[in-house]
Amino acid sequence: MANIPTFYRIFFLYIDPLICLSGIYVLFFDHATYIANGVPHAISVDVVDPLAHFLLVGLGSYALCIFGIQILLLRQFPDLKIWKIVMFSILLTDLGLLYGVYAADPRGFWDIGGWTSGDWTNNGILFTVATIRSLFLLTV
Repeated sequence: MANIPTFYRIFFLYIDPLICLSGIYVLFFDHATYIANGVPHAISVDVVDPLAHFLLVGLGSYALCIFGIQILLLRQFPDLKIWKIVMFSILLTDLGLLYGVYAADPRGFWDIGGWTSGDWTNNGILFTVATIRSLFLLTV
């Protein structure tokens, strides 16, 4: 792991998987928390219908796959080329999630002053990890 900078090694092996694990938990077991914190407040609902439940569990399954890759593949193969491929792939997911937030409420997405605590939790984490992944890929 000598060719992977310490900050990125710690972040991608320990911190990022914990963030992912917390998302997996709420996507599978605590839909109310996810709706309150992970969905733009402009489209939040109070009741999770069967379709929303299905979609949340599906999203949780994708997160579970990413978690597995993070804790198994990255630990097994400390090769910079593999790490960059994995981080690029996860960055695409991050960007897709950010686009979803934007598409749901374009004005609210850019109105940072109007963000709720849930918006700050979701968008803040997404922007932060996407930025860290981008810097890693740019070899900064």
